Amino acid sequence: MNSYLPFTLLPTPLPLFGKITQARLLKLLHGYLGLITLSLGLVFGTNFTAVQVFGLGLVFPGAGFLAYPDISFHLVALSVLLFASALIIWFGTGNILAPPLTWFIVTVWAATVHQGAISTERIISVYSSAVVIAALIACILTRRFHKAKQQRHRDNAYLLAQQPKLNEIFSAKQPIDAAEMSLSDLQRLRFALDRALQPVNEFNGFEWLDQFQTAAVRYQLNLLGYALAMTQARFTPACASYLHEAQIRLIDKQTDYRIWSYWGLENQWGNVQRNPNPLCRENIMYTGFVALQMALCEASSGRNDFKQAGRFNLQHPAGQNYAYHDAALLACLEKEYQTCAFFLIACEPNWIYPLCNTIGASAILAYDSLREQHTWVRYQQPFRQALETEFLDAFGHYIPCRSARTGIAFPSIGGIMPLAMPCFFLNAIAPDLAVRQWLLLRRQLFDKQNNFQHKAFWRIDTGNYGLSRASAYTATALAAAELGDTEVYTHCLQALEQECPRVLQAGVIHRQHSSVWAHGVEIMARAIRKNSFRDLILHPQQSTKIRLDNLNYPAVLVASAHSDNNHLTAVLYAGNQEGIHEISCTGLKPQQRYRLNGALASEIVADFKGTVLFKIRLQGRTVLTLYPAV
Repeated sequence: MNSYLPFTLLPTPLPLFGKITQARLLKLLHGYLGLITLSLGLVFGTNFTAVQVFGLGLVFPGAGFLAYPDISFHLVALSVLLFASALIIWFGTGNILAPPLTWFIVTVWAATVHQGAISTERIISVYSSAVVIAALIACILTRRFHKAKQQRHRDNAYLLAQQPKLNEIFSAKQPIDAAEMSLSDLQRLRFALDRALQPVNEFNGFEWLDQFQTAAVRYQLNLLGYALAMTQARFTPACASYLHEAQIRLIDKQTDYRIWSYWGLENQWGNVQRNPNPLCRENIMYTGFVALQMALCEASSGRNDFKQAGRFNLQHPAGQNYAYHDAALLACLEKEYQTCAFFLIACEPNWIYPLCNTIGASAILAYDSLREQHTWVRYQQPFRQALETEFLDAFGHYIPCRSARTGIAFPSIGGIMPLAMPCFFLNAIAPDLAVRQWLLLRRQLFDKQNNFQHKAFWRIDTGNYGLSRASAYTATALAAAELGDTEVYTHCLQALEQECPRVLQAGVIHRQHSSVWAHGVEIMARAIRKNSFRDLILHPQQSTKIRLDNLNYPAVLVASAHSDNNHLTAVLYAGNQEGIHEISCTGLKPQQRYRLNGALASEIVADFKGTVLFKIRLQGRTVLTLYPAV
């Protein structure tokens, strides 16, 4: 690494695979060679046709059907298709039993088709096909490796050439004045608040499609929670009312059995264990994501609502009770770091996602700041080492996921979004890697004439699988905002408005056909500025003494609320009807007289608890100030 660079160059020389990945792949290869040995024994060690066909079927799925000259190749194609579907199920749900079971079934199926003796030519053709396929895979890997070596050097040269342009690329400036939401920002925020503030056991407005992949309701809860935390931290740190309560309810909704019941199935078919506790092992997509949700809630409000043992309680319908709190979730993450060969923690059993791990790592770092501890120091270096050696593909992009048991990695899909979103979380735990990855992906966003490339964004919404680029635009805008890339941020939000125009209905802005996932990310992207997430993680908000309280949502909407030990300044709007509303302030000096500007009363005396209750007329943008009377 060049000390003068704000980013780390791509590692060179380029290994074919990381050490752990290579060991897993060799183990997989040895297993396959053992299968071929068994196949040869069955084919040449017996005269029973069914046994021989079964042996041929072990070479690759559907190979047994090639034993018969009169069997159509459509059965082979069907077998391969079934096996490919099983691989997708394995990837999507962690069901590691699906691929071998499917292979076994089609092999037995072929063995039950009796067509007479097998000719030597047929046997040779099956094994020859396997050799040709293996040789083809080896050639593809070799060619890709040599191409990647050249690309690494070009990428590093490109990165070095960006050094003089960094101030132009990351041009966003830190605002000085106390931040205030616009009315349209408040109307967008109500999309999250309406869902969060309903009773904990109700989920009106959420999308229930599946609980295994990106449309899962738990991710909608996570992202709305993150969005509310980032909003409160920047705009309303002196508001203790519904914004904080909304975050608490979103976390409490994560304890609903419908949210975490998926793990009972995944643990059975992925780990062959019957424990339904979603915090028992791995599963960082629940443990790490909720831990960060709790951390941001505390960091944005100064209140530690989940510090008490048993506060986060999971009740199984069969009677089991799993009681946790924030420190217990962090202990689960630490335990996995100490036992995972790849160091990074699996999501679905066996599948390790770098993005999910950056979220869990951010939670640990956040609690270091909140509790004044140094946990992340122990894990920072091995975490970076794993990212750079085991999860960086040949062309310098973090792979979407890798199998912990086999070492197999799925190719990157989803366009620019899965490359952009890790940059947001990396900016807190490894900002030099975040900048490097952003610079590399940024090349795909503009052509030689500097035209913004909409086709780089996948036209499938991650949050509901619909035909929309909403999640891609919002996630990329989120990373751009955190890193300070104003140009990309502006292009993404303009494209979002053009393709998914906002709709204002009953005081709430939403985008038709866009997922709850995308709405949450957009709210977060609009709430932050350069390094907002990193600053909140490293420097959590201190609990302010003077706060607005007793606000009736949606009657009263808070666009801004900032205070110090003596003064409070807030900007309020009427949510559903203009008129007179009653609110309060807490954290004042008992029996102290205060002046009010913007309220019906001009002076008021705090009670013995340091609280004042007063009325205010809300008509359009209303500014409220409170300060001690001299």
